[in-house]
Amino acid sequence: MTNKTSFLAASLFAASVSGLMAADPVESSLDSTFAKLEEAVPGKFSINARLRYEEFDAQGGPDRAGNSIRVRYGYTTPDFNGFTAMVEGESLSPVGNGDDDIHPLDQAGDGTDLNQLWVQYMDKDFGKAKVGRQIYTLDDHRFVGHVGWRQNIQTFDALTGSFSGVDNLTVNAFYLDGVERVNGNSDELDSYGVNVTYKFAPTAVLTAFYYDFEDEDTPGFDNKTLGLRYVGSTKLDSLALSYSLSYATQSDVTTGNEGDYYAADLAGTFKGVKLGVGMEVLESGFRTPFATVHKFNGFADKFLPLSGLANGLEDVYIYASYKIPVGNGIATTIAYHDFSPESGGGQGGTEIDLVAAYKINKYLTAVTKYGDYSADSAATGYFDKDKRMFTFELNFIY
Repeated sequence: MTNKTSFLAASLFAASVSGLMAADPVESSLDSTFAKLEEAVPGKFSINARLRYEEFDAQGGPDRAGNSIRVRYGYTTPDFNGFTAMVEGESLSPVGNGDDDIHPLDQAGDGTDLNQLWVQYMDKDFGKAKVGRQIYTLDDHRFVGHVGWRQNIQTFDALTGSFSGVDNLTVNAFYLDGVERVNGNSDELDSYGVNVTYKFAPTAVLTAFYYDFEDEDTPGFDNKTLGLRYVGSTKLDSLALSYSLSYATQSDVTTGNEGDYYAADLAGTFKGVKLGVGMEVLESGFRTPFATVHKFNGFADKFLPLSGLANGLEDVYIYASYKIPVGNGIATTIAYHDFSPESGGGQGGTEIDLVAAYKINKYLTAVTKYGDYSADSAATGYFDKDKRMFTFELNFIY
């Protein structure tokens, strides 16, 4: 049996077991244990444990197949007149195999680290401010994200604030002094930005943003980006429509070169079936060094514009989602991408992606992902790659 067939069979078996298993006894036992902890200690404990099998075959590159486990464990203090504080550690290690069997980013970032350590002040009428090492994201994670799919999550040493004292208006601002990357690297930053969101209606939101990113350890990441994003939804009888439009212009701090970014997405949901179409265009050199890049341009991670793609990228995609009515429901999405260079040659191809998630109970979730990238025959330096992932995750916050 091939590796690909074995993975798909194992994923279907795991999903079937998840759907058939009696989750109530497990959930009840965890409820009892965590309730005792809650009574004994003030504040909030959090535990997130993720066991993962990940395998990929890349022509012209390394092949990996192995298991890893990531555990995050934290404590948040009770509220003291608006002030709270949080500390969180993170441990990542291979399971039953060597370091060189797991994903290279996980291999580079394994071990135990201080993931978060922050103090926050919150006023329910005006907003909040937070200082210290923290998880920080904005909008759809295209420019500022936590790269949460990787085992070692991305965090920032930062001062962040959010003002919400005017109805329907939110002003987010940040200063980033450092970043802890998913591969374990620590970069010194001198970056700042502002992100302003206004709700015209509950289903119509306009965001304007300006980011000045300076990475003192990796100058190739530096950029200044100005942009707009509009997100909305509406209903036409039984059809629910959702849409988003984004535009950004960026200048390379080092060379002065400029590039633009365009994105659009339209989806309709009818009787539980969601169908969508979209496109994303990154001009030559357009970079997103602090994004959750795995969220965009395919699960195989062939196109990662951390420091920009020489010929840019055009990604036209379609997708379909449906929650299969088995047990608690298996949420599934399948997508097809057609990639081409925005200018010049190379960097083309297509990709099929599949993700399925089953929530066993309020603590436990199983997720499987599959990405199959096929390079254009005319592409130079690009090779086929297929990637298979299965994750079993426990998440508890009280």
